[in-house]
Parts: sequence; C-alpha cells; structure tokens
Amino acid sequence: MLAAEPIVELLLTLGLILLAMSSLNLLGLMLARLLMPARRLLATAPTGSPLPTVLVQLPLFNEGELVDRVLEAVMALDWPRDRLQIQVLDDSTDEFSLSLSQRAVAKLRREGVQIELLHRIKRTAFKAGALAAGLERSDAEFVAIFDADFMPPSDFLRKTIDPLLAQPDLAYVQARWAHINRDDSLLTRTQARLLDSHFQVEQEARWRLGLPVPFNGTCGVWRRRAIDDAGGWQGDTLTEDLDLSLRARLRGWRSGFMKDLPVPGVLPVSVRAWRTQQFRWTKGFAQCFVKLLPTIWASPVLSRWQKVMISFQLGQPLAFLIGAACVILGLPFIAGAAVAGDALGRVAILTSMLGFAAPIGFLTLAGIRSGARATATEVFAALFLTTGLLLSNARAGLEALLGYRSPFVRTPKGAVTVGPRRMVRWPNGLLELSAGLGLLGFALMEQPVTVIYLVMVIGGLLGVGTLQFLDGRALSKQSGAGS
Repeated sequence: MLAAEPIVELLLTLGLILLAMSSLNLLGLMLARLLMPARRLLATAPTGSPLPTVLVQLPLFNEGELVDRVLEAVMALDWPRDRLQIQVLDDSTDEFSLSLSQRAVAKLRREGVQIELLHRIKRTAFKAGALAAGLERSDAEFVAIFDADFMPPSDFLRKTIDPLLAQPDLAYVQARWAHINRDDSLLTRTQARLLDSHFQVEQEARWRLGLPVPFNGTCGVWRRRAIDDAGGWQGDTLTEDLDLSLRARLRGWRSGFMKDLPVPGVLPVSVRAWRTQQFRWTKGFAQCFVKLLPTIWASPVLSRWQKVMISFQLGQPLAFLIGAACVILGLPFIAGAAVAGDALGRVAILTSMLGFAAPIGFLTLAGIRSGARATATEVFAALFLTTGLLLSNARAGLEALLGYRSPFVRTPKGAVTVGPRRMVRWPNGLLELSAGLGLLGFALMEQPVTVIYLVMVIGGLLGVGTLQFLDGRALSKQSGAGS
C-alpha cells in the first residue's frame, strides 16, 4: 500500500469533483439555451444624420495568399466609401506575403480607396500590438475586425452598426462564424461541430442570460470609445480578444451577439494546425483566468452568479490539466497499489456519467446535419479528438498558471505546405502515440476492465497522434519532392 495513499485519494477525488463541476457548467448552459427566451439586439436605423466613419482592420501574419480575397469582401461592404477606412496590418516576416499585401493595397489606393498598409518590423504584442498600432492612425468611431480567412457579407456593417448607434452602452457586436470548407473532411466537420456548439449553444446561452458574450477576435465591430475606456489592446495573454471584452464589461460596457449573422471562414485542414490553434486558445483562456479573476470577483458591476459563470468560463480549459492530473493520480489504483474508498468510487462514477452526457448533449444541441448518423459521427469524433489534445492543452494550462510566456502562433488554415522561402517544422505525434499506447498497455496488464473507463483518453491520444504522424509524413514527402 502507498504511504501517501490518503493524500493521493483526496487529490484524485477533488480533481474528479472539479471535472464534474465543469460538466455541470455545460449542462447549465444547455438548459439556458433551451429554456431562456431568445433575445434580439435593439437596432434603430440611423435617419437624418450621416453614417459614422468605420475603420476596418485586417491583421495578417504570413498569410499573403488570403489578402486579395478578404479585401474583395471588404470592398463589397455596403457602406459609403468616404466613411470607410481600411487598414491592412501585415506583420509578415516572409517577403512573399508582404509583397502581395503591398501590391493589393497599392492597387486599391490608385482607385481612390482609403486604405493603408502598416508593417511592423518588430512584432511587439503580436496581434494586439498590430491592432493598437492601427488605432493610433485613425479616429474612426467604430472599428470592424476581420482575420484574413473570413469573408464578411455585404450587409455586415449595416446590421452591426445599427445596434451600436441605438445603444450607447454597447461596446461591441459579435457575429457568428460559418465555415466555407466544413464538408472537406471528418476533421473539418468535427471542428465545425465544436465551433457551432460554441456559437449556437454557449454564446447564445450567455447572450440570453445577460452574461458578457466574449469577442472572438474577428467578425465583430467595436465602439472605439469602449476600447480606449477598457485600457486598449494588451498583448500579455494569447487571447487578447477575450481579455479586452471582459475588461470592457468590468468598466460597465455591454456586449451584443448576432447568431443570425454568419460570416464564412476557413477551418484548419490538418490536425497539426488545429492542435496549434487549440493550444493557443487554451493557454490564452488560462492566462485571462490568472489575470482577471481577482478583478472580476472584486467588481461591483457584476452580480455574484455572473462572477461564478465567468469564472467557470475562464477556467473551463483548465479541465485538460485537471484531467491529465487525474489520469496520473489514478494509475496507483489501476495497479492495485492503492485501494479506492467508497467516496472516490461514487465520485468517479458520477464524473464519468456527466463527462459523457454533458459534452454529447452540448455538441448535439448545435444541430442535426445530414441525418442522425452523420451528426453522431461528428459528435463522437469531437469527443475523441478533443480528448486527444489532453497532453498539449494540459501543457498550455500549466504554462499559463506558471507564467511562462510563449509567442502568438497564427493558425495555418490551408494545407500544410513547404514554400521556397520557409520550412515548417511540426511535432510528429510521438508524444500522444507513446502516452496512448503506454496507458493502454498498463491498463491491460494491471486491470483490463479499466480500459472501458479510459477508452476516450486512449482512443483520443492514439487518434490525434496518428493523424499528426500522417501529417508529418505528407510534409516530409512534399519537402523531399521540392528539394
């Protein structure tokens, strides 16, 4: 028996309770989405007075192949040209991307468009720094932000500016993401399911409950005065969008959400790129948890139940770190070196039930597409692939809690390629494959029945590891063919 068995059992029990509470949070959002009445933004079309000036900011980083497409969409916006300013905030470090941006901007300037290119040699504060630098060069009343892989519909500004004009205490309006390449593969369908759950269930539930709806970094319009009042863009977290939107709420500003305004964007087409994106989001949320939680609980603006809900929102990604710790703490019990008490057994069963029911319901509520079988495939693929990020996202959460800083890494949205001027080095999935196979072998040797409880973790790690390995092989072949 382990001398530290009571401590291990206590820590494991506490970890499982936290995971159960995380699942209950999802269930609560589901119920709010189902039971709370729908809300619509109060909007009054401006009459008489001239339309306000809008600044459109397009932050890019080594994404030159996308600049023409996003500029084409921006130029199609239904807004007077003399009231529209455009900034291409291109921090690219490769000559290929920067030259494409320069050419596109020069062409539009010759046509009389109010557009400028801002290229920073030193990428201070990453995307937040680029947005802040752009604001210094404009006095526009409203600021629309689009990442390079999104294409706003022509009526985007008409629909989002009206509520901002009608409600002076509204800081920003966030639209819903749609997906151009949703049906390209099971991976893109899975990502779309996860994002649809976020926007159509979580964001919509928060909107109906009167909770702050976080800005998602793109496809939204900000009131410039709210940005300044909240302290401006800050680059000390990897989710500058979440950070600013919560700071604005703490200053008394409200947010708006438009579920019925979809903006098409591109999903990552490789597990490697998706894993990179999820690492950044997870770490950024955890950084905001550390940065803002004391201020949130000291705020007189928020009620106690709102503080609890926002705390769960910021802490939700830490479930990966807690889950990884629970797997490690559970190994002595699988090996028979420790014996679980009744309390731990009951908590484990409850946590397992909630851990399956809550995500399945949450993902399914995003909608039935292409029949029940296709929907079930997407839901379970989302469960397995998300669980397969256990190690990567646990590291993200741990780094955030320890204060370890890392650069803002843009998510590649196209195929993984090797160009003539740059080589992309990716992890090859060895860590996930080794952990999955090791956990499977350990469980089979010690207590084969425990594989049932670990099937999601084992399957997810093996799946994500295998897909990363295949991505790596494809990249190696391409590199060899190009050499």
